[in-house]
Amino acid sequence: MKNCKLFEAYKTNAVGVWYFTPCEGAFKIGKPCKGFGCIKYAEGSVYTGDIYYDGKNFNKLGYGQQDFSRSVIGCLISAIGEKKYKFVGQYDYRKTDWIYGNGAIYYTYAGGEPSHFVKGFFRGLDKVGEYKGEFDYSRLLDGYTAEMEFDYDENAVRLEELWCRILDAIDKTQKAKVLFLGDSYFEFADYQEFAGKNFFKNYFPENYVNCGIGGSKFSDWIQWIDKLKNITAPEKIVINLGFNDLNTGKTSEKTYRDFLELSKLLRGYFPETELYVLCIVHSPSCVKFLNAKDSYNAKIKEGAPKCGVVAAEWNSLIKESGLNCFHADGVHLNENGYGLFREFIDDLLKNGKI
Repeated sequence: MKNCKLFEAYKTNAVGVWYFTPCEGAFKIGKPCKGFGCIKYAEGSVYTGDIYYDGKNFNKLGYGQQDFSRSVIGCLISAIGEKKYKFVGQYDYRKTDWIYGNGAIYYTYAGGEPSHFVKGFFRGLDKVGEYKGEFDYSRLLDGYTAEMEFDYDENAVRLEELWCRILDAIDKTQKAKVLFLGDSYFEFADYQEFAGKNFFKNYFPENYVNCGIGGSKFSDWIQWIDKLKNITAPEKIVINLGFNDLNTGKTSEKTYRDFLELSKLLRGYFPETELYVLCIVHSPSCVKFLNAKDSYNAKIKEGAPKCGVVAAEWNSLIKESGLNCFHADGVHLNENGYGLFREFIDDLLKNGKI
């Protein structure tokens, strides 16, 4: 492998490209080429496989495998008592900077022993269709057999558990004053490994109900929102969505249209409720989507008030704080970030205007 380019990140086990070998010739900075290599990501996973270097960035394109053993993604899944181990299959950064195509997700028991695998067509870690073509069982990872295949939808079980928790919390309050409706930025606000001492539960009253569902998009909530239509109307709803939409390939225009549809549904169910929407945060590990986020944020700031929705952005607060506000995965907030987030929302609810 005389043409293999070894990077400094490999020597220190740091985030970044570890090594890259062009298919032809030697690696040259600024010269696009296809090759094979290894990349470590901020949340701890390590990808090994086909890579396209566009002259600036190293992109996953082709066949490869991503190891989640030392990633937050590989944490124990309580719903099934297992851990995600690896995804092996197709990647296409042009569709999403994650997983896209045929493949299989492998699971292990808590102790690391092989347990099951799920094959299919994936977008990110979501199975969005059946495996296209014939699956080659002879290429299963070592320790796995065809009998270990299952089609368990962990996301469906997790979603059911979350909805039971959400609806139970709303029922206990009799009338929720505020609903936090959104993605993992809200859900993880009640997880100590992210929020630390800044648990939302420690600061907001019990009638502020956290409806955060990690990984969710506007399109998901458009489908789910009827679960809430019969509750007593809350005084206020705060929406934090859009990040997952853009990071899975949706345009800023489509994401904004989905916001409009969701806000229309909410307004129909709760005509007197004050609605707030938060602009997308600029997380450090998703810089390639910065232009799309800026475009979406601009649309929200201009268009939301016309729909009677208060739009608010707190990127400047993060920057001005001078603090490291992000978890090791470079996507979610850490204890510092949740401290700012909590203060920002508290101020917004007290001073925001329709």
